[in-house]
Amino acid sequence: MVQPKYMGGLGFRDIEFFNLALLARQAWRLLINPNSLCAQILKAVYFPCGDILRAQVGNNPSKTWRAICDGIAVLKQGLIKRIGDGESTHIWNCSWISRTGMFTPIASKVANPPSRVCELIDHTSMSWKSEEVRKFFLEIDSEAILQIPLSMMKQEDCWAWHHERNGLFTVRSAYRMLIEAKRRREDYFEGRGSCSDAGKIYKEWKQLWKLKLPSKIKVFCWRLALDSIPTASVLKRKNLAVTPECKICGAKDDTWDHSLLRCTMSRYVWTLLDEDLSELLASLRIVDPKQWLFFMCSNVPQAESTHILVTCWAIWNARRKFIHEGIMQSPFSIMTMAKRLIEELEFVNRVQSKEISKCQPRLGSQCWRASESGFSKLKTDAAVSKSGSHGAVAAVCRDNQGAFIACSAFVVQKVSDPETLEAMACLEALAPAEDCRINKVLVASDCLNVINNINVMPRCVYMMVFQNIH
Repeated sequence: MVQPKYMGGLGFRDIEFFNLALLARQAWRLLINPNSLCAQILKAVYFPCGDILRAQVGNNPSKTWRAICDGIAVLKQGLIKRIGDGESTHIWNCSWISRTGMFTPIASKVANPPSRVCELIDHTSMSWKSEEVRKFFLEIDSEAILQIPLSMMKQEDCWAWHHERNGLFTVRSAYRMLIEAKRRREDYFEGRGSCSDAGKIYKEWKQLWKLKLPSKIKVFCWRLALDSIPTASVLKRKNLAVTPECKICGAKDDTWDHSLLRCTMSRYVWTLLDEDLSELLASLRIVDPKQWLFFMCSNVPQAESTHILVTCWAIWNARRKFIHEGIMQSPFSIMTMAKRLIEELEFVNRVQSKEISKCQPRLGSQCWRASESGFSKLKTDAAVSKSGSHGAVAAVCRDNQGAFIACSAFVVQKVSDPETLEAMACLEALAPAEDCRINKVLVASDCLNVINNINVMPRCVYMMVFQNIH
């Protein structure tokens, strides 16, 4: 139940992990604000000769410091170094390669490899020594290293939070990191194979929870996906029933698909509701309830999938009334109740869609718009190649009348992150302005994240590009 909804849970908060995430936030504040009064007091008492990441609990610590040490342990799991000059980053001991999984190189191809990242940087051109990188590291490591953008000016390395695009710590991302780590540990110790496409499963769970259905039906679908609705077969498996027989039609095995699709009463309801849906359900041979639900959400039109799930809930509700209350509803009354609920849902969805359309602003024209008097406009854009191995950036400069002034474009090798390329496009846009000695310019980009981040200077992957822009 404490698993996030996209991982198959109900999204209730794990209090222990949430508390650890809050403690990690305090450790993050001490890390990025070492000159604060609180950080200086703790440093003087507990780690006078080192930094907070290497601090120990020590003898007779206060409860506050002991709690912060727990937060430091969590913080270390998601910290990563942003490379400036590379002098303070150890290649093999520091986390500095921004990717999923290991933040350090896997192994060295030769003996006696370099120990500092600065040894891999050409400080004259402020670029990676690509031949040296490929010489010492495996291909998977070298490709990831060469994608890290560097600053044209000498900048110190700094810490960032890997699990947020802007590199700034958030309690939400730390909590999610702890939950996912717990899930991986459970899969390992219980011998469950990890899914090769976890993102696809996460997406399918999200689609299920985004259905425009009442909460009680969503919870029913969640229980159905986990095969936990109390059919006779499930109760027998848990030693809560004497026999797995269906109490309505007498079938020998009352599974989820029998209760909802193949029982005599269920078949009558589906036939009365819609013959096409009845034929579709009869043609499916999916045994796993989770895969059956995901198929309904992904491959069946939304209107039809809504009808199917609402009817399943109505059938299950009628079965519960018969088994526990002795109230037998006819298939016609079940079908009528399901249709009435479907009509009410459609009406509510229509009203909500009209309200949303009224609130949405009209899109402006997509043509070029003049800049303020005395300012030139630089329009930028970036794209990733189909192979994903490189990207390209371009910029066009026009005056406030729309007359062409200059343009610039180039291919960026080994960089395929869209936001990084958009940031590099903003940097490239300044080149023609500088060549033409234009001092008053407006930079226009279609990437809102990059524009917002330029003003706040976050610790994102492309922060060194922002340093060059400033």
